[in-house]
Amino acid sequence: MNGSQKPLTKRAFLSTVGAACLTGCLGAGETRSDPNETTNEGNRTDGNETDPESQPESEPEPEPESEEPTLFLDGDPREEFWDRGECWQDCESTDEWDLLSGSLETSTEHVYRDSRSVRLTSADDGESAVRIPLEGYDLTETSFSLAMYIESPGDHYSPSFDVNAPECDRELHFRTRHKIDEPGWIRYDLGINHTSSLESTEEAYMTISWAGEDVEWYLDDIRAVPVTEEPRLFVQFDDSLRSTHDTAFPIMREYDIPATVFTITGRIGNTGSLTLDQMTEMQEAGWEFASHTHTHQRTGELPLDEQRAELEEAKRWLLEHGFGESASLLAYPFGSFTTDTMDIAADYYDFATHGQRGATNRTINSPLSVNRHPGDDAGRSMELIDILLDERLPTDTLVLYYHDVVENHETYIDPTGFAATMAYIDAQDVDCRLTTELRDYQFD
Repeated sequence: MNGSQKPLTKRAFLSTVGAACLTGCLGAGETRSDPNETTNEGNRTDGNETDPESQPESEPEPEPESEEPTLFLDGDPREEFWDRGECWQDCESTDEWDLLSGSLETSTEHVYRDSRSVRLTSADDGESAVRIPLEGYDLTETSFSLAMYIESPGDHYSPSFDVNAPECDRELHFRTRHKIDEPGWIRYDLGINHTSSLESTEEAYMTISWAGEDVEWYLDDIRAVPVTEEPRLFVQFDDSLRSTHDTAFPIMREYDIPATVFTITGRIGNTGSLTLDQMTEMQEAGWEFASHTHTHQRTGELPLDEQRAELEEAKRWLLEHGFGESASLLAYPFGSFTTDTMDIAADYYDFATHGQRGATNRTINSPLSVNRHPGDDAGRSMELIDILLDERLPTDTLVLYYHDVVENHETYIDPTGFAATMAYIDAQDVDCRLTTELRDYQFD
């Protein structure tokens, strides 16, 4: 289902306020009338008897002009979200942390915020785990955000953040998948991937663990984030493939479900890719097109000047071809990005996502590293939709993304599974929106 009303964005708000201020400034130079003057019909001080009906009507105030999208942004979008939610663990001390395996200590070597972080080191069996009591939060309306730094680049890591939540009558399993192209702090907003039976019906706590890798990692600034919005689903496609138009688009149009297509701008019109005419057709039907860079390289592995060229050229193409409203959205190819990549992206994009296999929620602390979940397993997608709609659970947002919709592929979903997922979304009456609305919500 497609939502009908779009919230006022920061840009629209600033345009409106700017117009109001301009009107006030223009009026500042007018001369005030003498308070002793009267303007009654029979006692005018200017000596001119004028028919009021002959006075010219005042000109209507012009409508404020909407702000046109630009290539460069004004300011770093991350700065507005530094303090969202409430700091639950500042990681200056581990007095409340119960070590289950591995080793635990505070550290000044790598710090995200304030003066210390927490360093976890795996035991000989490759495992590390801690448990922290959770008090003072309604866990039916609380999610979490945190910063992570991992020493070893080049691999995928999947730390677990498991919350025993008696008021939800479930254990909540929050996940993110951390791909390291080079060491550096990256902030993640956690969302529920699945649930299980409670470990304890009396105590609330979070267990943070890592298994299967001998690794040293750091945590900092763990924040409790409110989850209070109505559930919404956001559908995305990467790579701007022809099957998005030929297969997915007709199925989704049947159910009035919109989507965002992250576009490889340098391939438009090539064999197997969308054409500009197809993009225009889909845009007119309510879809939007955003950046997946210009040539689809592993962005985080490129020299910095090439990273900038990839990000800048893609946005310029979108602006020049009529896709300006969504041109400030980005998906990193192959989930490849570093802290330097995010710094460059901040010049052009105010929302960026990756393929790190994790859920998220509407209140985002890290707009340039937003989690989403692959939709290629139809059954798994339906499970996530059920979690989204479960009023006992702290989740209000699900982002499903796809690549190809094709028969007999070992990775990508086939048309039958895709159609079943869209039919399930429709049957559950899920509110589906465009990614620009998830972005705009952050600035509302």
